[in-house]
Amino acid sequence: MPDMPLHRSAEEFAALVPHPAYDANKYSRGTVGVIGGSRDYPGAPVMTALAAARTGAGYVRLVTTQAAASVARAHLLSIPVTACRQSYEGTLSQSTIAEVLDAISKSRVLVVGPGLSADDSASGLLTRLLEDLREEEVQRPIVFDADALNIVSKHPELLELRVGAPNILTPHEGEAARLLGRKVQDRVADALEIARRYSAIAVLKGPKTLIASPEGTVYENTSAGPELAKAGTGDVLAGIIGALAAQGLGMLDAASLGVHLHGVAGSLAARQMGVNAVLPEDIISNIGPAYLALGA
Repeated sequence: MPDMPLHRSAEEFAALVPHPAYDANKYSRGTVGVIGGSRDYPGAPVMTALAAARTGAGYVRLVTTQAAASVARAHLLSIPVTACRQSYEGTLSQSTIAEVLDAISKSRVLVVGPGLSADDSASGLLTRLLEDLREEEVQRPIVFDADALNIVSKHPELLELRVGAPNILTPHEGEAARLLGRKVQDRVADALEIARRYSAIAVLKGPKTLIASPEGTVYENTSAGPELAKAGTGDVLAGIIGALAAQGLGMLDAASLGVHLHGVAGSLAARQMGVNAVLPEDIISNIGPAYLALGA
């Protein structure tokens, strides 16, 4: 275990920024599938999808429930939305797995969990999804966020279906405690434990977000402020990371650069309107300026 977490310089982050080729098309620029949303939480995956598109992914598709789709379509003019049949509780379920798999067939990277719900229906959907994806010759990267983390904490055996596959987990401290089965005590050590236990890059969110790899590397982010301490900002981060992975970055680099851009975008928004007034939507609007701040 490192004595102190590592820090990347602005120059190192700038070197990670993906640049589309002159002859790029929407598919070569990276495709992201966002799976989430429910009758009670329709907005979360909308922010994830918008953030992924703003971060540079060429094609983003949102897969959600019928109830959430009506909300999503009112806000996503350039992002296609697939509406799947929903359970009685208004969540996605394994009965619609064929619809989900068809919708994400062109998605290079998946972001699963924003607004998903952690009930039995959603848990069944995630289980069936991971079972089916295990049969792929090349395992697609998955960013597990929000309710997907809560499902995994109840059924840790699910990530055995992803052994050797590229995974990122993005817990806040409450979700991290559920993944660990106890409260977070030492943030660096606990981020590493999550990464190793679940064979994934762990993004332990907080005032100084940590990015840990199973191999023992830990980066600490210092670009963020208290403006990020609002519901919905994690949904934005998941979309940013997913888009960077879809553009070809490795999981550790995608998570590290994504957390940095997220923090810079939040800081820029706070300068414009004050810390108290920043909304997740303002962070999305400042992803472009955050890139420019890196000279990208």
